[in-house]
Amino acid sequence: MAIIHRPTREYVMPVSRKRIVVRFECPAGLGNDWRIVYWNRFNERQRFSASCRFVGGDGFFDCFIGEIETEESVKYIRYYFEANGGSICYGPNGQTAVPPDTHFEYLYTNECDVFDIPEWAKGAIVYQIFPERFQNGDPSNDPAGVEPWGSVPLRTGFMGGDLAGIIAKLDYLAALHVDLIYLTPIFKAPSNHKYDTEDYFLVDPSFGTLEDLRKLTAQCHARGIRVMLDGVFNHCGYTFGPFQDVLMKGEASPYKDWFLVDSFPVQTEPQNYECVGYYKWMPKMRMKNPDVRKFFLEVGQYWIKEADIDGWRLDVADEVDFTFWQEFRKAVKAIKPDALLIAETWKDGGDLLRGDQMDSVMNYLFRDAMVAYFANNEPAEAFDGRIQRLQRLYPMPSQSVLYNLIGSHDTDRFLTLCGGDKRRLMLAAAFQMTYSGMPAIYYGDEIGMTGGNDPDCRKAMDWDGADNALLAYYRRLAELRQAEPALRYGAFETIISDGDIYGFARRFNKETIYVLFNRSDMVVSQKIPAFESGGKLQSLLDGKLYSLNPIDENDRFYRSDRMRYQTSFSAVLPAYCVEIIKIKEETV
Repeated sequence: MAIIHRPTREYVMPVSRKRIVVRFECPAGLGNDWRIVYWNRFNERQRFSASCRFVGGDGFFDCFIGEIETEESVKYIRYYFEANGGSICYGPNGQTAVPPDTHFEYLYTNECDVFDIPEWAKGAIVYQIFPERFQNGDPSNDPAGVEPWGSVPLRTGFMGGDLAGIIAKLDYLAALHVDLIYLTPIFKAPSNHKYDTEDYFLVDPSFGTLEDLRKLTAQCHARGIRVMLDGVFNHCGYTFGPFQDVLMKGEASPYKDWFLVDSFPVQTEPQNYECVGYYKWMPKMRMKNPDVRKFFLEVGQYWIKEADIDGWRLDVADEVDFTFWQEFRKAVKAIKPDALLIAETWKDGGDLLRGDQMDSVMNYLFRDAMVAYFANNEPAEAFDGRIQRLQRLYPMPSQSVLYNLIGSHDTDRFLTLCGGDKRRLMLAAAFQMTYSGMPAIYYGDEIGMTGGNDPDCRKAMDWDGADNALLAYYRRLAELRQAEPALRYGAFETIISDGDIYGFARRFNKETIYVLFNRSDMVVSQKIPAFESGGKLQSLLDGKLYSLNPIDENDRFYRSDRMRYQTSFSAVLPAYCVEIIKIKEETV
């Protein structure tokens, strides 16, 4: 039976010049104790082996990763995989019962090969703000015809939110333990959402000024909060100066090759130029044009230099020429090496996460899983299949910074999908805050806001109607995440998946935290497998102690063929409950 591996970027990822991570998949249940055997081709006699860690499976294939670490930069490495003490081996020509004659090969780790992720972003808590609807801090810059705060949201209306309003609420965000705020577009544009950019070098006057943005980033940084802006470079707005020039001058315009125009003169009915989503008010940019590239590279650097922002969320990134993103990464990282780059994509974003473009993607596939399980009652077994796929989908460096959302300005609010049942929202929030990657809060979810899809999900922040008990719950979860390195950085391992019950472990250094969910309306008593050989476990929520017991020969635990369980403990889980348990430090 075939093992899936190639010595290419999808399976071999340099995480430093002296360490590479190697991934492979094998049929479920094939082999035990998988190892990677490797050596330098200039020293055939000195061979090494490293154990491979099981990172999950979907019932068809199991995924493993192994690490090769050397004293010098990793170079001229030959390797193969083995299991069952060497009775199963696998090289480029397939499976053998003895060490293969041919081997996989990795030649050299160049400095620019390393997939370098900003350290500060790993496991960070993100808060997304739709600036027009968060807080009106300066009524003097309100656009004409502004509607009362809290009016029914329309695609065309304004309510006066601005940068001054965000600044006024920074203590609120700090109390929520936010590490990064993500602002949807703030540059000059005629709409309330600003995805139809008119001027990429000007803060929209209804939001404030460059000085206001500088004040925002400075005050955020003083609180340990970073700021990420939204870059809409795939397309522009209809009122963007170069496009207006093409409309007026046609083929005589110096900007005629900035856009994908089928014929001249340019016309909207019938439309004869390419747009995003066939939307005629948002013309698509021609990234093949060197002048267009130069323009947007300057935009990317300008706001870092002028306002000290900390990264970019890049709109419709999977529709942009990938070679532009390679240039963009170099340009941005040249002036701020720890800037964070996140791509918007609603699908598998693997093409963007090869170490030469983005650091992360908006993980809408994660949101799909959360909606399916916590809102729509998908069985835990099917939910785990989704989670296992996500754990294997992207390179290891990016796993710690995946933008894990349950809602955004483009989706129904999660509480609405749950039929208003806050218990389900609380379970989903707990999953976000204890899972790997970056949990992303969409403004207002933490106070119980509801809403259907756009524009209903873009209501004004309901400061007066906040559910303070729900807010306190979010703060408690965020506080736990910040206090426990295992929740922020730890490896993820499913330990139970059974109907309405789901649980996983996060392991970092010598610490383990167990997270258990009961999605049902009944109290459930459950035996849970554990990795420790002894000691006491304690709830991080209420201090309750749990005792570890020997595993009974009749116990059947999740993937016990792959997982190295040593003991178990019993937990009584109330209806719609999450329990977060850590082994007491003195017993590790």
